[in-house]
Amino acid sequence: MTDPKRLKISHQTGSYEVLVGKNLLAQIGEYLRVVRATGPVGIITNNTVNELYGGVIRDHLRSVGLLTRTILIPEGEAYKTLASAEQVISALIAQGMERSGTILTLGGGVVTDLGGFVASVLFRGVKLVHIPTTLLSMVDAAIGGKTGVNHSSGKNLIGSFYQPDLVLMDIDTLKSLEDRDRVSGFAEMFKMGVIRDTVYLDFLMSNLLTLIEGSTDEVLITAIARSCELKAEVVEADEKEADLRRILNFGHTLGHAIETTLGYGVIRHGEAVILGMYGAGWLSNQVGTLSQEDWNQLAEMLLKIPLKVPIESLDPDAIEASTRKDKKVVNSQLSFVLLSRMGEPQMQTGIPVLMIKLAIDAIKKAWASNT
Repeated sequence: MTDPKRLKISHQTGSYEVLVGKNLLAQIGEYLRVVRATGPVGIITNNTVNELYGGVIRDHLRSVGLLTRTILIPEGEAYKTLASAEQVISALIAQGMERSGTILTLGGGVVTDLGGFVASVLFRGVKLVHIPTTLLSMVDAAIGGKTGVNHSSGKNLIGSFYQPDLVLMDIDTLKSLEDRDRVSGFAEMFKMGVIRDTVYLDFLMSNLLTLIEGSTDEVLITAIARSCELKAEVVEADEKEADLRRILNFGHTLGHAIETTLGYGVIRHGEAVILGMYGAGWLSNQVGTLSQEDWNQLAEMLLKIPLKVPIESLDPDAIEASTRKDKKVVNSQLSFVLLSRMGEPQMQTGIPVLMIKLAIDAIKKAWASNT
């Protein structure tokens, strides 16, 4: 068996390891012992993932003497709320969760974000282990210490910064994903290439279909590990998003607004980010300094990513209004992450309302002509 790739991520109060490989779930008990995790282990997951992997994990944890408690949450972004977090906390306390225990998140981004938030506030913070089971959660939610739940006004408006003690990424869990879920994860890897490493971006585009199909383990492990490494570099430099870390929001300002207005479940997070990156790239060329050559290259790459979303339903007025509720609004000014050139993001404020609406029109026209 090949050893997993190991990444060490440092933060203000310590560090943790990210392991990317195969057959990691079968060794979960030993990995938790290494980070001195103790029971009870509160496993937060959903019914689908629990049926696939919950039994294996519980058996291995019990084999090393760890008690487990499993809390199932409904599937979908609509349940990533304060009400859900409170229900999870109540269930954990009722089942005997202790201050010395461990929260283990098992699932996609909703489980990872919500479970991390629960770990950060329960008993003012307990040990936290992430086992992301989707490509998106591996390269996004599980890395960097952001936790959060949604509010009716927008995504992730309530949350905290709370670092895990360990992250295990077992690519065997990706075998059950639909292509749309792989596309969603690919979007976040693509983003890291656009803003940090154009050589990596070329690697992603050269292996686009392989990554979406998940057909080659080594390519998948390499792509995931490099994306996490790039994100870690940013997070280590700016853990609390005071400055540099804001570049990770490239494509997310419009992306979050698209998610909110279309409705959670209609469009995947990564799919919305792909559209958001197109809009941000268009703005970078129109009101920023991105050259026409770079914009043409970016647009061509984005349009190669297969999307199955209701482009015709995008409402420029509603999306623009939603951006004004974004958590990145400071002093009534919305900060956009634009590109000065490929691989070089920059922050820009004061973009006119009309330009935001025109960016949505540009998205609609691009995908209408691409079908």
